[in-house]
Amino acid sequence: MSIQLSDILTNSKQLFDTFFESYTKELFQPLTRITDACLYSLKAGGKRIRPIFVLNSFFHPNHLPKKLNSKEHLSVYLAALAVECIHTYSLIHDDLPAMDDDDTRRGMPTCHIQFDEATAILAGDTLNSLSFYLLSLYENTDSTAIRDSIQILHKGAGMNGMILGQMEDIVEEKSPSAKGKESKLTSIHEKKTGALIEASFLLGNRLRPDWLERQSVISGYAKEIGLLFQITDDILDVEGNLADLGKTPGKDAKAGKLTYPSLYGMETTKRLRDESVSKAISLVSNLPSLNNEFFLGLPNYIAERKN
Repeated sequence: MSIQLSDILTNSKQLFDTFFESYTKELFQPLTRITDACLYSLKAGGKRIRPIFVLNSFFHPNHLPKKLNSKEHLSVYLAALAVECIHTYSLIHDDLPAMDDDDTRRGMPTCHIQFDEATAILAGDTLNSLSFYLLSLYENTDSTAIRDSIQILHKGAGMNGMILGQMEDIVEEKSPSAKGKESKLTSIHEKKTGALIEASFLLGNRLRPDWLERQSVISGYAKEIGLLFQITDDILDVEGNLADLGKTPGKDAKAGKLTYPSLYGMETTKRLRDESVSKAISLVSNLPSLNNEFFLGLPNYIAERKN
């Protein structure tokens, strides 16, 4: 009997949230204004989609644990928490007045609104450094895997990944390029959104004994998922609403950002989204360990999401 993607996502999120609740009780001690701000943003909700990518790149859907056993698979849960910390730090900083200047995130006041701007900056800095510390805590894992994991996360989140994508996005917004917009749009989103998504898949995969034979396919699939995620985000910014999104819609157009709808129009953007779904599915169809409900069902789930 095959398991449904909705069940896989629900079970994965429950596993991660259970680990998160238990592990962060000690991790964020003693409680200070900085840890309060970190926990405020970490607990603000969200789909936990990047930790879910980590878990399901390690576990087969039919072997996903029914309950948490952090002692047996501590390293994969630490990797999942690391990417959630990195992702949350990026959201805190993205929302700052100097960046996207947003007052609402996940239906709640953003970190700098709830606390103040300086506290939000330091909370983001804390979560960034904490992510790499978590990878150093891997257990029953050889040092090569720890080294590789640190490098994977740095490549996805660092100066040539997510941070560079954010910088390119800001530069393009302030000084729009007159030509080469297609390549610029691709470059921004491969780094700003796609790089951390790819890192999430690769971190979970790296902890498997068969990681090397799967790595190339997972990398290509993850890149396509990152593209699909961003195209869908761009569509939702035009067609979504505050209640569903948990953040202000229409801000990209108002800010004059370079997006898929602004460059190609909505009809072509939706065609590109559908093509991306097909490409992602085809990539994993021929590798037995990835030809399962999670990897095959995820592209349509992302394309059809409302937030």
